[in-house]
Amino acid sequence: MKRLFIISAFLMSGAAIISCSNDDSTINVEVPVAPPSSDTVTPEPEPQPISKMVGVWKAETLSYSFTIPGQPEQTHEFPFDHASLKQGCGTDYLTVLQGTTVSLKQNNKNTAGVCEDVTLGGTWTESNITISGESASREVVSVNANQLVLKYSMTYSGRTTDVNVTYSKQ
Repeated sequence: MKRLFIISAFLMSGAAIISCSNDDSTINVEVPVAPPSSDTVTPEPEPQPISKMVGVWKAETLSYSFTIPGQPEQTHEFPFDHASLKQGCGTDYLTVLQGTTVSLKQNNKNTAGVCEDVTLGGTWTESNITISGESASREVVSVNANQLVLKYSMTYSGRTTDVNVTYSKQ
């Protein structure tokens, strides 16, 4: 029995040494991790760049050219300040909206000789502006941050010529 007591004491002392607490200074902390959300996050769409065409444009100048009969291969250019062509009425404003919508506000004399506003709608692309009621679209000749130049055909006294209108950004 004495032997059994010594063996038991020996085993207990070994267990006591193994079960002693850790002497390091490291603390292990378990952080609970939230389960993944079942909500699906939809990413924001990439912003589309805004075209230089978008904005309000004021007609500044108008020019056209034609050949004079009897003068071979001679073209004459006639530039005008847009306001001088309006006979005292306000100048035209072209509004190009993001997307494809455009509106042209004209201020012209009516049959009674009174200036009145008329707004025409239309559509646009980077190369053309189409105004409702006009037979042909207006070609975009150039555009930058400050200036837009459009070209369209005009028939006057049986002769057709190209007209260029220069707009400034407002």
